[in-house]
Amino acid sequence: MATTIIAVAAVAAVAASAYGAYASAQARSEAADYNSDVNKNNEILAKQQADIDARNLDEKQRRLRAAQRVAYGAAGVEEEGSPLLVMADTAAQQAQDLYLTRYGGQARAAQFAAEAGLQSLYSRRYGQAGAYGAGTSLLSGGVGVAASSYYGRYGYYGYGQQTAGGSDPS
Repeated sequence: MATTIIAVAAVAAVAASAYGAYASAQARSEAADYNSDVNKNNEILAKQQADIDARNLDEKQRRLRAAQRVAYGAAGVEEEGSPLLVMADTAAQQAQDLYLTRYGGQARAAQFAAEAGLQSLYSRRYGQAGAYGAGTSLLSGGVGVAASSYYGRYGYYGYGQQTAGGSDPS
């Protein structure tokens, strides 16, 4: 009776260990999925923010160029020669600033996309690890229960059994 209770308790412990390994891996997998979703959202937000920043910068630059033309016109300066070169340089600098604003947003978005991909990979691996961990727990625990049942019944390496001469070697 006591041996049966011990065997049942051992089987329950093995099952609990297997479930614990599986549940732990599933929790890590869910956390990685959540992190992946957060990074995907951040990727979208980074793109949107870059677009907003680029539009705002473009509007600011357009107003600056208009003010520059108005100032030249009020001063009676023709838009040729040096003033034209200044205006061209201003436009070139503004184009570069606009490009860098968009590029920075794309770089941030790419970073978030890469992190989202990595978290998705982690999620899949954690899910696999849960299955493997549960299986390993069941196998190793099952072997332990079987071995303890066998050795509890027959004795460690056969000690405690009767020999051919009828005497106990221990």
